[in-house]
Amino acid sequence: MNERKNKGTLNNLKENEKEKNNASENNGGHKNNELKSLIEKYVSEAVKNERGLWEKDFEARISSEREEAAKLATMSSEERARAEMDKREKNFETERQQYMSERAEFEAAKELAAQNLPVSFAGMIADNDKEVMMENISIFKAEYMKAIEDGLSHRLKGNPPRVSRESEQAGDPFLTGLGM
Repeated sequence: MNERKNKGTLNNLKENEKEKNNASENNGGHKNNELKSLIEKYVSEAVKNERGLWEKDFEARISSEREEAAKLATMSSEERARAEMDKREKNFETERQQYMSERAEFEAAKELAAQNLPVSFAGMIADNDKEVMMENISIFKAEYMKAIEDGLSHRLKGNPPRVSRESEQAGDPFLTGLGM
């Protein structure tokens, strides 16, 4: 009897496995393995495309550095020092410009916050010249307030509430309904 019970249990386990397999088959018309293979295919294509872009960028960087190294090799020590100094100055100037623009944007954000205007517009208003930035803020504030007023008046437009022209009942309708 014990063997018969175990056989029944094994049969039940096999049937449960078949049901699980059948349930996992119909996922958009694909089996799980097919779905996995499709996902792997899309991911591998995306990785391949990105790798191609990385390699192109890397190759361009390598070729430009090789050309620069070849130029530096043909130069005298004075010319080489001058070229390196020019390169450092160029890098410094780009970093300085980036810092100045970030600083101007920060100052614009501070001024917008002080005037209770949205700070998200700081990038559009920012300028290295403080007077120009203040002029931009005043123009923006006028236009922003006008847009708010126009939007508010548009939303408030509509039909006025209707007033009943019928004669009013003597009592409260709730109390009347209760018989009071």
